[in-house]
Amino acid sequence: MALGRWSVSVTTPASRSIKRTGSAISHSRVIDPPHDRLARRRATNRGALLEMESSRALPTRLPAIHRLAPGLFYGWWVALGACLISFACAGVGFYSQGILIDALCNERGWSRTMVSGASGLYFVFSGFAGMLVGRGLDRFGERAFIGVGACLLAASLAAVGRVQSVGMLYLWIPLMAIGVSMSGPVPTASLVTRWFVALRARAMSLSQTGVSLGGIATVPLSIWMIAAYGLPAAMTALAVLVFGVALPVVVFVLRGDPIGHGLFPDGRRPAAGPIASAAPRASRTRDAIRVAAFWGIMLAFGLGLFAQVGFLAHQIAWLRERIGPADAALAVSATAVGSIAGRLLVGPIADRIEKRWIAVGLFLAQALATLLFAHAPDAASAIAASFGFGLTMGNIFMMQPLLVGDFFAAAGFGRVFGALALGTQLASGLGPWAVGFAYDRLGGYTHAFEGLAAISVLAALLVSRLRPSGADGVAARA
Repeated sequence: MALGRWSVSVTTPASRSIKRTGSAISHSRVIDPPHDRLARRRATNRGALLEMESSRALPTRLPAIHRLAPGLFYGWWVALGACLISFACAGVGFYSQGILIDALCNERGWSRTMVSGASGLYFVFSGFAGMLVGRGLDRFGERAFIGVGACLLAASLAAVGRVQSVGMLYLWIPLMAIGVSMSGPVPTASLVTRWFVALRARAMSLSQTGVSLGGIATVPLSIWMIAAYGLPAAMTALAVLVFGVALPVVVFVLRGDPIGHGLFPDGRRPAAGPIASAAPRASRTRDAIRVAAFWGIMLAFGLGLFAQVGFLAHQIAWLRERIGPADAALAVSATAVGSIAGRLLVGPIADRIEKRWIAVGLFLAQALATLLFAHAPDAASAIAASFGFGLTMGNIFMMQPLLVGDFFAAAGFGRVFGALALGTQLASGLGPWAVGFAYDRLGGYTHAFEGLAAISVLAALLVSRLRPSGADGVAARA
């Protein structure tokens, strides 16, 4: 029979010998070409799962770590592995920027303008690399990107600690950004989206908590090591941490999707009956960019992250001006602790409430926290406002992939999220520069932070205009 694919006969026990012949069963197994097989494995809507169940080959064995808790859905091991990857790669890569700026200026005698320019390139290259990574995920898989990205990040960290010229710094910082993009939020969010549907927010919350944990653990360690042993030793230690954590997780924990292992997303068999999510949704970038929701999400989160990163880049400078270095360090720690607490609080709620309204609330809360911080009369108020800002910080970043997962097909998540990340990362990179420009022109941070609060309110308004999937099954129209 002409199947439009090539097939290979397989000798199997009679009870397992199957071949589709209309509705009949005979003794061969149909094997798709690699690109078709991967596309089929990526299907995660209920209808595709039910259709594939009868024609799937014997499932691949789960990794040995599954035996530690046989009754636990393996997707939670994937989410925990993504958390460790976020800790070692995204956390170290993102939070090392501030450490490097200060250390390179002090140890090499370079101007802050020169070093800050390299840090700005980090965000630019991170955005473009994230888009390219998203396009390649469906072809090569998340594990391949994370493994290669972790190796590139580790090599870049070790090299940056030893640079002796600004030119070499401008070479290695973009390579570091590419490494973080290959191993960071785009591939880890794509993995979680494959393994979870109904419990996706909780799983995403767990996976992205690693970014904040990376900042809490590695920033003070790096500062201490730089003071005690110098920048080269500190960056080498971070490189060993990245390599030593990420590679074992990729090999022994992470797996691409549940279908290949004979599992369903969330570990639950889809209910029988009409399937609301079976309608096709945009999975290719060129289809997604025709949807108003794509631009609505990009603009809203671009503005929100512009305000967020702009605030964070100048938070320490404002604190040092107002309350001194000791209380400033406490306020920064309160921000990181608030980020973890916020994810743990919002993650379970986001599985029960429409996510766009949660995003609206988070942007408004970010605006309020920024205003309270700008007008804080004393150290206690500044620390409290910093904690409040932290409650929104991690969740706002988490809501972006969750909304992409709701509005666009899971099969094209990497491509769509990667394209969105380009816009939001470029906006993030402009935030610190804009706040610094406002500081120089206005003579202080108060009005600059008030402007960031207004931008956060605008982001909330844009998110509120998004609409759930319509009858066309593509995505919401704003």
